[in-house]
Amino acid sequence: MKGTFYDSNCNITQYQKDSLIQTQETFQALVDAIIPRTPGLAEEYGRIQFFGALDLHIDEYITLSLNNYYIPMAKATAEMLDVAAEQLVIMDGNKRLVNFSRFMGGSSFASMDPSDRLRALMLLEQLNSYLADLPIPFQENPELILYITSALNRFTMMGYYSEWSGYGSTRLETPNERKLEHYPISWRQIGYPGPSLGYRALRK
Repeated sequence: MKGTFYDSNCNITQYQKDSLIQTQETFQALVDAIIPRTPGLAEEYGRIQFFGALDLHIDEYITLSLNNYYIPMAKATAEMLDVAAEQLVIMDGNKRLVNFSRFMGGSSFASMDPSDRLRALMLLEQLNSYLADLPIPFQENPELILYITSALNRFTMMGYYSEWSGYGSTRLETPNERKLEHYPISWRQIGYPGPSLGYRALRK
């Protein structure tokens, strides 16, 4: 049947594999642009400050959030970011050359320099893109575009500074099945001592 993702033996097709890879690469590129690795901070304050959002698998956090908090929207959101990236190039808004061979999934967004990825994101925030070219459900839907674009920033920060990285190999399990396997890296970076019923504080 046309459009099906599986063959007659219910195996995943190459089309779906490519789509999954492209979605993953797009979100990896997004979180890497928002919270990159910081080798300069590592030299000054210690190796723990080196790690960025990619190291903490925040792209997976975004995918789960988009697919579980709303109707499944991860794939459409990744496609929206790709359209914004392509529109930025058409407008000559990118500052660096685009290298479409860098990623196997063919993500236009991922192929851009990190600073240009943020510029593509700004196109969406300003609704400065061809809304008719965006995938459903974003097509001609400016309210949803603004809501999800804002959520991408929030999800990146929430995933990075939450206990997500501490779940380790159980992070993709259901919430009831996840277990903290180690102390979250981001908590160590900022000196957060972890949750407590209460901390001593000066009150007036």
